[in-house]
Amino acid sequence: MYQSEWLDIILIAGFAQGLFLCFVLWKKERANRQALQYLVTALGLLSLLMIGRATFQPSFVQQFATVIMLPDVILFLGGPLVYFFILSLIRLELPAQPGIYLHYLPAVFHVAVINTTVGLNLNGAWSFMTIEQVIACMFIIEATAIISFLVYFLLSYRAYRRYREAYYQKYAAPFLGRFLRPFFFLAFLMIGIWIIGFSYNYSMEQPDYIAYVIVWFLLAALIYFLAYQVYSHPELLALPRLRAESAEPPVEVPKKLVEQLVRFMEQEKPFLDQEIKIGGLAETLGLPKHELSRVINHGFGKNFFDFINGYRVREFIALRQDERNEHLNILELAYQSGFNSKSAFNRAFRKEAGQSPSDFLKSSNSMRMDG
Repeated sequence: MYQSEWLDIILIAGFAQGLFLCFVLWKKERANRQALQYLVTALGLLSLLMIGRATFQPSFVQQFATVIMLPDVILFLGGPLVYFFILSLIRLELPAQPGIYLHYLPAVFHVAVINTTVGLNLNGAWSFMTIEQVIACMFIIEATAIISFLVYFLLSYRAYRRYREAYYQKYAAPFLGRFLRPFFFLAFLMIGIWIIGFSYNYSMEQPDYIAYVIVWFLLAALIYFLAYQVYSHPELLALPRLRAESAEPPVEVPKKLVEQLVRFMEQEKPFLDQEIKIGGLAETLGLPKHELSRVINHGFGKNFFDFINGYRVREFIALRQDERNEHLNILELAYQSGFNSKSAFNRAFRKEAGQSPSDFLKSSNSMRMDG
């Protein structure tokens, strides 16, 4: 075990931060409780591991091996807990019971069999394993843990990608869960460093544990990163549930309301407000929020974001065709049309017009020259 006074200080500080985050996250009232349960559990286990590593003394290993090795169960719980947290965060279904408990079997086996067997042989209570066999057993545990993390990170990344694609198909608004991209980058970086460190130590007589310090640090950084993102952005706990579109019977919407909404949008242009919300628009129109949502969904066949962005795209085209705006570039016109970012503009334009802004402008310019 690599030891350092500064490392111990960092671990103790991390333990204190972990307890703090567990407390404040659990106290959140308006929250996705299921996602928080998995995140707080992972955070709590990691905090225990940190304090265990900080108080580690080589002389204690043989005497208290079974206890000292207990926090290592996070090697087989970390993957499932992160996976279930991400599924819960993006409102996807978890594996059904009792099948979900199968994901915890490696951790149970580790504590009940492997951890106990290795620990009792280290402290001399049992003596049927040689030191070479104990080391070989620990290498097998580590290799299995690497595979476990890799599989669950891949499953998590696949779920995240599918949800993000479905989100962009339904909404043109920015995706709140985009913070998961750096998370997965760090996750796969951790796996890569871990594999390199494992391969090196497996092939050398004198192992070097510095790679493991980096791995433990990255694992802590990953879970703390998730915790602080949820703590500082509570709206992440309210990501929408994206179900497959089902065929629903058409709902009659009063023609008068549709015409009223169209007239208001064309005359007052509320879509130019980059922070427009359906609640504010409903209040201005003197309609209940759910009534306005029904008019947009069934009268126009769109959700609120696509409805607003459709007007913004048409406003952009009108501004672009105005000769007085020839000195403005595409992004400036997009901002004047109500968009608040280049990426949101590009997604909305492609969804509304069926092509990218640059392709649309090229085709319109060529048509103008031909004319």
